[in-house]
Amino acid sequence: MQNIRQALPQDLPYMYSIALQTAFAGLDGTPYFYDQWCVGHYYAAPYFFYEPDVCFIALDENSRVSGYIVGTSDTRAFNTWMQQRWLPVLQDHYSQIKDFKSEAEQSVIKTLLKGPGEGLWQNLGYPAHLHIDILEHLQGKGIGKSLMLTFFEAVKKKGASGVHLGVDGRNTRAYGFYERMGFEILEQQNWGSLFGRKLT
Repeated sequence: MQNIRQALPQDLPYMYSIALQTAFAGLDGTPYFYDQWCVGHYYAAPYFFYEPDVCFIALDENSRVSGYIVGTSDTRAFNTWMQQRWLPVLQDHYSQIKDFKSEAEQSVIKTLLKGPGEGLWQNLGYPAHLHIDILEHLQGKGIGKSLMLTFFEAVKKKGASGVHLGVDGRNTRAYGFYERMGFEILEQQNWGSLFGRKLT
């Protein structure tokens, strides 16, 4: 599809911006964050630096970067890299932050300081995981589906048999989208649901 392409280094500022503008359960998180970078530091940029060949961006009709899908074909390997290589310098910085604009910002920084877990769904047939964010003016136009299918194909080529993702419980609109994309709920959490989809 012509309005989807591989993510490039030049796209990173836009990815950070989109991460923030969709950070509040899919809505604009800008009013809730003093720090405009922390969301992208955890949920967008590291995937591009670790596995850029499975990261894609969406352009609107004016060729502006207006959405992205990032992820990894191997969650356990990514989590190890993130803990050892990506997060330490960020954790040194964010451990000094004591003033938060909202619970949303505090939650993101708390997650960054903790880091990812072990990737428990790796052994259950869902080794890949993803994050997808699209600005409002590009939603409802089939871009999300195209990004997902592009990502599925990329991680399948790298041997992933399935993919999982977390969805904020407040983002009810997203639940329907993922179900239409063939995902099913694997696990309920206090923050929302973990969805999975087999790729074979």
